[in-house]
Amino acid sequence: MLDDVKVNILKRIASNGYTTVSDIVKEMGLTWGVAQWHLFWLENNGYIKSVKIHTTTIYVLNCVNVLRKLENFENNRRKEAKKTTDRE
Repeated sequence: MLDDVKVNILKRIASNGYTTVSDIVKEMGLTWGVAQWHLFWLENNGYIKSVKIHTTTIYVLNCVNVLRKLENFENNRRKEAKKTTDRE
């Protein structure tokens, strides 16, 4: 299931065109292992794909549908937050 970390990684890839594990570690303050795990999950679930260039692995969006899925996720999260606020 998508969570905030995975959504932030997808947003980074969408805005920059690609990312690396090192970029995620530096920019998000995650450990190397946690960053790799999230990237592994995103790749195994079809959100991104990895490409090895020399000794560096870069991660790119797998398809345009990922952006739609990301939008739907954020819209649903906003709706849930609004429902919670409306109940209070």
